[in-house]
Amino acid sequence: MMKTRFLLAAMLAASAASAQMPSPPAASPPAASTAATLLSAAPDSRQEPILLARDTPVELMAPAEVSTASATVGQIFKLRVNRAIMVGDRTIVPVGTPAFGQIVTAVDSGGLGKSGRMTAKLLRIQLGAVDIPLEGEMSAKGTGAGSAGMAILFAGWAGFFHRGNNAKIKAGEILTGFIGEDVSLDISGAEPRRLGSGPINRIPLASGM
Repeated sequence: MMKTRFLLAAMLAASAASAQMPSPPAASPPAASTAATLLSAAPDSRQEPILLARDTPVELMAPAEVSTASATVGQIFKLRVNRAIMVGDRTIVPVGTPAFGQIVTAVDSGGLGKSGRMTAKLLRIQLGAVDIPLEGEMSAKGTGAGSAGMAILFAGWAGFFHRGNNAKIKAGEILTGFIGEDVSLDISGAEPRRLGSGPINRIPLASGM
């Protein structure tokens, strides 16, 4: 009888001790932790520089007429980007971004039915504070007979100018130039920033342009 009581007491003590032992902490799911670490370490593609390669075609439009009737040598005239410049599926230079050209030669037709002549070159796209150099030269000649003069981008693109004695770039005329050099852009911030190049020497716009 005494042995039975001691045995019951021992069993009760062992049961109470095991009940008081703290349970081990639950392990956190390793898969979720690993996934979160990988996501935080993955590079953001928006932080990577964007390259606009030299000789990339750029479609431009003249918003206002440029004519030998009023144009002068050295005059800067405005253009605008008519087709967005894309890198992959991202728009880097949107439609409407301003661009500029410069009159190289301009000869008025005069009053005797002579043909006006004009040559011009493309200068740059202005993307915020970033200047993107352009290449392309245009030549136009008016005709006394009233046939259409022709504008030629010497890189191989052509378009027609307005009829008349004066050589003109008609408002709404489409021109095509080319990016003049490789341009690396940082677009991670609110405004694009050019990497690895100094600013372009700008020529002031003529009054009223």
